[in-house]
Amino acid sequence: MRRRVLKAGVVAYNDRHVSLPCTVRDVSATGARVRVDGSVSAPDTFELIIDIDGFEASCQVVWRKGNEIGVRFLGAPRMVAPKRTQVINPMLPTPKASLRRKPKPGETI
Repeated sequence: MRRRVLKAGVVAYNDRHVSLPCTVRDVSATGARVRVDGSVSAPDTFELIIDIDGFEASCQVVWRKGNEIGVRFLGAPRMVAPKRTQVINPMLPTPKASLRRKPKPGETI
């Protein structure tokens, strides 16, 4: 089953000496749909790396349409230790500004 995702990734090739930023749009057990940033085209075979998940997979391009490519995994994807983590801080409402004097501790108004 293909899952829709929106994750930053890297297309790495030439023994990982060359890399292109990409966005992974959906992924399944057998392949993925990837949007390659910029005007440089991805090669026919490469490594797909998603740092935040620790996901690495050898890929072969099966279709191209504009800056999107469909790939199939050549073997099972590898899970390695994530190179970075995502931290989400809750967006708390900011207190409204007030011109009233705040009471001192123990003081009643």
